[in-house]
Amino acid sequence: MDSGFADRSGHRPVSYRIVVRGELTERFTEALEGVVVESAGTESILRVESADQAKLQGILGWLYDHGIELVSVHRAVETKPPG
Repeated sequence: MDSGFADRSGHRPVSYRIVVRGELTERFTEALEGVVVESAGTESILRVESADQAKLQGILGWLYDHGIELVSVHRAVETKPPG
């Protein structure tokens, strides 16, 4: 994403943690650029770094299109100090 756009619009890319039902492999999700997948037993955790709303919607749409059950979506907590 163009950082100039983010500065002008006030919308900055953020990170997300998406939990889905079932075990997804990196190979299955290689179409999702920039997504890291971890297995957590009966669920998989997708970590999405620096996603704008369009990228997040694209990932959620891809999961829906592939019949993958969504458990939760959380915005990652920012750890940088204020100021």
